[in-house]
Amino acid sequence: MVIGGLLAIGGGLIGHFVTHHLTSEREQSTRRRERLESLVKALYAHSQWLDDKRNSMIFRNEDHDAPSPLYEARMLQGLHFPELAEEILAVQKAQLPILEFISEQRIARMKDQNAWISSWSNEPYNEAYELYLLAIQATTHKCRKLLSAQPKS
Repeated sequence: MVIGGLLAIGGGLIGHFVTHHLTSEREQSTRRRERLESLVKALYAHSQWLDDKRNSMIFRNEDHDAPSPLYEARMLQGLHFPELAEEILAVQKAQLPILEFISEQRIARMKDQNAWISSWSNEPYNEAYELYLLAIQATTHKCRKLLSAQPKS
């Protein structure tokens, strides 16, 4: 009877620890997935942010001081995904020609709107934006690989 009681207690303790371990792994996997999703969401929000900045500064001739969602992506990468450093850096570098184009066009419009209108071309923006989207796609692809490599919850 004592042996049976000890076996029951031992089985209960082992079962508790196994359940706790499995639950902990599942929660950790879920948190990692949510962080990856937040990072990708911030990248796509950054794409929209660039479009909004372009439209505000060039076409409406307004300031655009909203914080960049790329800061959130960089924070998530820095805290949780060191393996994505190169991809986030590529996105940062790819945005630079876009931001330069927006600034240059804003200045040109402010100097002489008629001259700016007659010389307007969106082609440099489109070319830079295509390269930027490739960087976003590469980062998203690596996030997808990281997501599929983790154990299913």
